[in-house]
Amino acid sequence: MVVAALLMAGCSQKVSDEGFFGVWTVEGFTTTEDAALTEEETQALVGRNGVYSKHIAHFEDIQCLKPGYVVHALEPEAFVEHYGITPQALGFPEGEVTTVEITCFDTPLEEPMSLLLKGEETLITAWNGVFFEARRKTGAPLSAR
Repeated sequence: MVVAALLMAGCSQKVSDEGFFGVWTVEGFTTTEDAALTEEETQALVGRNGVYSKHIAHFEDIQCLKPGYVVHALEPEAFVEHYGITPQALGFPEGEVTTVEITCFDTPLEEPMSLLLKGEETLITAWNGVFFEARRKTGAPLSAR
């Protein structure tokens, strides 16, 4: 249903982009009113790693051994509708924001997770109403290339 809403919101879509594959370290966060985590729980994730490749998507308690990635380019209006926050509040420049919806073929994700691509070395993991800003620690694992 979310994917259908995004498509109807006037965004372009493509299948997977390896530019976000690799290990990413959380350096900060932005919370929303819908955050399901406490301030302490959120702060505890700073310094933790997320791993994204063609064989695994892993962040905190979420581990998917058969991930699927759908890349979208969202216009600012569609971004606000989907995430409840403006791209500028997260430090994005004007214009479209590239988002990656993660699906899991081995076990469905209890909470949706998205990656928001901010640049080659920075991405934001959107999870549980919190936007975790992460910096690339390593490039794509060899198995993902």
